[in-house]
Amino acid sequence: MSKHVPSTRGPGDRAVRDGRSAESLHLETVANFEALPINSQAWDSAVQTLRGPVYMTLSWLRTWWQFYGDRDLLRIFVFREGGDIVGLLPFYVSRLGFGPLSVRVARLVGANIPSKVFDPPLWSGRGRACLERAVAVLMERDGCDLVSLGPVSGTWVETHQPEGSVSGRAPGWAVQRRAAGVYTAFELPETLAAHLDSLGKNEQKNRRKYELRLLRKDYPVRVQTIRKPWAAVEAAFERFVEQHTRQWQAEGQPGHFGAWPRALEYHRALLPVMAAEGRARLMEIWAGETMVAGQYAFAHGGRWFWELPSRAIGEQWNRYSLGPTALVVMFGEAIAEGVHRVEGGLGHYEYKLRLGAREYPVYNLWFRRPGGAGVRVRLGCFLGLQEALRLALHKIWYRRVQPTLPACWRRPQSRLWLRHDF
Repeated sequence: MSKHVPSTRGPGDRAVRDGRSAESLHLETVANFEALPINSQAWDSAVQTLRGPVYMTLSWLRTWWQFYGDRDLLRIFVFREGGDIVGLLPFYVSRLGFGPLSVRVARLVGANIPSKVFDPPLWSGRGRACLERAVAVLMERDGCDLVSLGPVSGTWVETHQPEGSVSGRAPGWAVQRRAAGVYTAFELPETLAAHLDSLGKNEQKNRRKYELRLLRKDYPVRVQTIRKPWAAVEAAFERFVEQHTRQWQAEGQPGHFGAWPRALEYHRALLPVMAAEGRARLMEIWAGETMVAGQYAFAHGGRWFWELPSRAIGEQWNRYSLGPTALVVMFGEAIAEGVHRVEGGLGHYEYKLRLGAREYPVYNLWFRRPGGAGVRVRLGCFLGLQEALRLALHKIWYRRVQPTLPACWRRPQSRLWLRHDF
């Protein structure tokens, strides 16, 4: 692997416009991580410079692929211009469906176990050109019938305008923007007090809880965010898993680590590399000798990416509103680290909005192969199969039937369904 670290200058360093010749883009495509033309330092530096999320860092991608990419083909696109990295697009190609009606689909590495806001790292001046080149290769060389890009944020879509064409000519495929809900983010001021001051009147009434004054009246309170050494991070993660799972099982649900295939194994493999790179964050609130709440997050590029919460259950803890309180305390820990944006994840949650979150739209982009009746029939049959699997395996079996079964019979969501869900 090359030891040279290419420049990752951003758009503030020199002007690059979509109008420049597409030939100035240099594309390298590889089929495995070991063949990458840049090292991990250069990759992650580019992800940070191009405002990509932690889910696009090389260690995250490698770990996900190790657990979930065994049946598929890897296609990683590295774009450079004048020595600068201007785009990174990690895809994988799957054959889905059955027999002669099967289709080849390309998706971003990481999609979708579980779904995140991926926003692949592309320079704003060259994003559309990078996408056009990658989609062309996936369709023409790899025979993909459909390229699914997402979930991506509305901001990312508006920045890169993927529905257009660099040349102004029709690109040769149909592009469909499909709404995929919303995600939340918290923009934090210089102090936690200033953030609390910005909340509504109802939340002001809970300020004693959020500042832990109510809890401190009854217990000695300790807050800690564990980043290193690895032994401390590992122990904190196991405490978090136990509390998170117990909380959800009390509500008749499996929790994250029971809902997704191999989720606990995956995070146990991911966390050591994230901790070694300084990205792991496990926050705990202790009341005396009891851990009463936790937060699991990752730090990258001046942001925290909130992964999961946990809290103690029991009547003695209900009066402290530990769920929202732990989130506010996490904001304070992020601010103390100099971080002023926390990515809150997919989905609409009223409590997040009450605590200062803003919602943004999320989309899946579908690039569909042009073709005659045969292509249309195969895609139509595949979409019908996709909907049938969603109804049978997810909506009916997983959400309705499984919760009524004894705990020993319950299983994570079906891999068959998840492979077809995008």
